[in-house]
Amino acid sequence: MSRQRGESVYLAGRSGELGSIDELRAEAWGGRGTGVLIQGATGVGRTALLRAACERARRAGALVFEAEADRLETDCPFGVVRQLFEGVDGSWRAPGLDEPHELYDRAMDLAAGRPMVVAVDDLHWSDEASARWLAYLLRRIHGRRVLVIATTSLPTDVIDAGLVSRFDHEIVLEGLRTEAVVDLAGETLGTPVEKKFGASCHQATDGNPLLLHAVLRTVRESGRPVSRAVLSEVLASPPPDVLTWLRRTLATYGPGAGELVEVIAAFGEPVELDLAVATAELATERAAHLVDALVAVRLLRWCQDRVSLRPPLVQAAVLAGLEPGAGKVLRARAARLLHARGAPPTDIAAQLVRSGPLGEPWAADVLCAVAAKATAEDDSDRALDHLRSALREPMSSQRRSEVMVRIASVQPPADIASAVDYLRRALDIAPDIAVRAAAARRLAGLLCLSQRHQEGMRVLRNVAEPARDLSPDVAVTLEVEEALLGMFHLPSPDLALIRFADRVDRTEELENDALGILWSVRAMMSGRQRQQATELLSRALDHGLSQVNEASLHHPMSVLTLAVAGELELALHHADKAVCHARRTHSALGGARALAVRSEVNYRLGRLDECRNDARACRETLVQFGTRRADGMAMVAAARLADALVDTGDLDAAEQVIAVALGERPVPASLFGTWLLASRGRLRQARGEIREGVDDLLETGRRLRSWQVTNPAIIPWRSLAGLGYAAMGMNSAACELVEEELTLARQWGSAQAIGMALRAAGRAAKGSAGVTLFREAAAVLTRSDASLEHARALADLGTALRKTNQLADARHHLRQAATSAQRCGAEALVRFARAELIAAGARPRSQAHCGLDSLTPTEHRVARLAAQGLSNREISERLFVVRRTVELHLSSVYRKLGVNGRADLPARMPSDRK
Repeated sequence: MSRQRGESVYLAGRSGELGSIDELRAEAWGGRGTGVLIQGATGVGRTALLRAACERARRAGALVFEAEADRLETDCPFGVVRQLFEGVDGSWRAPGLDEPHELYDRAMDLAAGRPMVVAVDDLHWSDEASARWLAYLLRRIHGRRVLVIATTSLPTDVIDAGLVSRFDHEIVLEGLRTEAVVDLAGETLGTPVEKKFGASCHQATDGNPLLLHAVLRTVRESGRPVSRAVLSEVLASPPPDVLTWLRRTLATYGPGAGELVEVIAAFGEPVELDLAVATAELATERAAHLVDALVAVRLLRWCQDRVSLRPPLVQAAVLAGLEPGAGKVLRARAARLLHARGAPPTDIAAQLVRSGPLGEPWAADVLCAVAAKATAEDDSDRALDHLRSALREPMSSQRRSEVMVRIASVQPPADIASAVDYLRRALDIAPDIAVRAAAARRLAGLLCLSQRHQEGMRVLRNVAEPARDLSPDVAVTLEVEEALLGMFHLPSPDLALIRFADRVDRTEELENDALGILWSVRAMMSGRQRQQATELLSRALDHGLSQVNEASLHHPMSVLTLAVAGELELALHHADKAVCHARRTHSALGGARALAVRSEVNYRLGRLDECRNDARACRETLVQFGTRRADGMAMVAAARLADALVDTGDLDAAEQVIAVALGERPVPASLFGTWLLASRGRLRQARGEIREGVDDLLETGRRLRSWQVTNPAIIPWRSLAGLGYAAMGMNSAACELVEEELTLARQWGSAQAIGMALRAAGRAAKGSAGVTLFREAAAVLTRSDASLEHARALADLGTALRKTNQLADARHHLRQAATSAQRCGAEALVRFARAELIAAGARPRSQAHCGLDSLTPTEHRVARLAAQGLSNREISERLFVVRRTVELHLSSVYRKLGVNGRADLPARMPSDRK
């Protein structure tokens, strides 16, 4: 035979097949002649196995007739037979077609009693006359010492059935196993290889020896250390001989084979056969024949009802052989076919994103629809791919600007620059004021994250000014956004914003929700008209204004104001909704702000565990925007996380939180920065650094006053500083601060603010006067939802009673304080209350292990939500935790409460309203 190949490469792992042929040869030598057909894909080693079998037979003394059929000689009568005989008998003479017995007799004479092997490679290309003679031979060898061996790469059902049926045995060659590939790779590369490398080679080539040899030779010739990285580079640019082999192989299957394979490769994933056939523009019957043949030789495979190329190296080789742009042309053709058939948008879009611009309006509609579905499924990468592809298609300026805004909304948080660019482009072309407003609000929010607050305010102002005549409501909404941004992020008041806010303060008609929000925030800052502010905010939140754009400050400032007003459960309800909304819309910025606000609400409620979880989740979300990015609400989250850690007694962790939030910078001079400054002051006092803590708190007050913020319910800096003064024995200074705070708190009317001021006043007072103030503080706080503040007041009352020798009353209030503090997770207060109990002559009760008092704060909240009928999924979304965490908490709740399941919880859980 004419092929010259490295036989050892193609015989690797074939000892079993060689052994089977040896056994058949032994039977034939015993007078039981037989035929064996070796079937396998191109390159799998059929020829090498045939040559090895012939060589073994020759060494055993047999007369061997060898021939190789060729597709270009199928019209040459007796072409294969001539090769068989010319190899052993130079006096070849073609017989008549009706006299095959002459050749049979001639073969027997040449054998002269010796065993005989007749070997034909690529039997499927045999000419008709040779095929008839081989069939004649196979019918007459059963009593002879003759073994006929033939190979074919085609399925046996497409070869002449009369010939194939004469073979008594069939050997099917599959790709090499991974173990054999590892051995072969080590032999070829001259060094042992890891099993992972061999497995990667096997996966890339399906164990095909020819493909393996080409890949391994290229790796060896690269001169680089053997690694999967080098292998990946080889696979990315297939060796030229693989491309040559593939073209030659496909040519053997006739017209259409190459075109069909190119289409399937261009798709890149399993494709419906009828779509591939239509794209390749083939006749259905011809395509079906080709697919059957290519599947049989392992160039194609079925994946359920779709077809794809195998192995990966073949896929890469086909793509490498395509003309530049050919793949995109094929995909565009497929997209049009699918659209004409009414196929699902996802199938059409899969072709559009890789086809290049189609130039047809419907393409953008399809891509945008699939992008919306991807966004809902939290697949932002796929959404971006489809939206960017949509921009390449023809569309109106209005539609293009809307798509740009959508791209900015799903852009990865770390890539703020790209989102900003898309939003600026949308602003440049958007003819619709609503789209311009949405783009401006989102752009301003992103610029804030980059510490470009003034620039964000200019964006809002530039869109609001021309909108005043076209859409006054939109203009007002943007002006309010600008005012909120400036009021809480700028280091000092902006006069233009102050004038605008003053006009709003004097406005009697507040039908516009945005104006109502700004008026309420201003009322909160000045500590007046709490009831009206609460009503306006409730109306705005119920209208859903806050969720029009998650980059807006409308919602977080509305909820924060409700919390300051003492409407904590209402604030928590809307904070929960905001967190869920951010999760559904996959808004990182909206989610971070919602979590920051909810951490504030939870802290005021005394739910320290939930406060810490929300604050940490906020920080982790904002980290996605880059280490140098920070939103003002992040200051609130960091402050409340530090406060909660102080209350649990972990002062080192609290200090670390503040240090991370500040980095190398001083505390920002913005209003949001005052949260962090006050938190640091409280931490310093807890550490015993009373003077430094008081200084921080007084500086907090100075900054708040510069913004005309007098409401102590926002940050009770006076009472906190007063506690510091009292600890230093400066009661006069303490009384001056707490009296001012008490007056302002009563003016505002929030029970929490009044109770905290009364408690501070009690600390500054002495003897029975202090007891009276503490009793009043505890009574006032009972009417609020501020569990932790109530526990603090009870602890102070118990301590004051102990010091005035009212021990029984002291023990009663201290036990209540310890129980309430334990529910809140305030370990520092628990320890304080228990120490006071011991001082009051009581033996403090051990920590409960069952019943409601044994529940941790998070368990208590999970149980409360489950008792209200929420599912595990709904609870997980509300608390921003995974569902498994909810399941674990509920299991603990059931055990501690001694109930069988959630159906028993409503009867065991008390009402949350006091």
